[in-house]
Amino acid sequence: MGRPRILIKGGLRALLDLYTPYKVEIMRYNDSIRWSGYYVKPIHVTYKSKGGVTLKYIYFGRYWYRISRKGGRVSWIYLGREKPDPALPDPPLNPFEGLTAMVIGEDVELDLDSLRLLSGIEKALGAPNFFTKILEGPRDLA
Repeated sequence: MGRPRILIKGGLRALLDLYTPYKVEIMRYNDSIRWSGYYVKPIHVTYKSKGGVTLKYIYFGRYWYRISRKGGRVSWIYLGREKPDPALPDPPLNPFEGLTAMVIGEDVELDLDSLRLLSGIEKALGAPNFFTKILEGPRDLA
């Protein structure tokens, strides 16, 4: 039996909004290493069909590629999760690293560890507490 998972209605937008500041940092990093021919991709997306429904899985991490250009064609060659050249500057830390989300339309399904990670990121960034409120559950106001 797998880990318990939580379906969060409308959670995709909240997840992507929380991720945006990191995305901007990684874009700047990739611009700074453009000369090297390497590129770090912070998200990997896959699709899987199950019972007539297409599910989208988002994996957060650091995925290294080498970009090859030949005759107007661009090829992305996957190199792994480790920095391929020690001469490159270190990429920004990825607080989302290890997080996996299953996306169904605008909703996301997360395991409890991922929800805790997102809550911690919200607190560190002083972001709206969308995931923290879900993690803490309803409060008795009486």
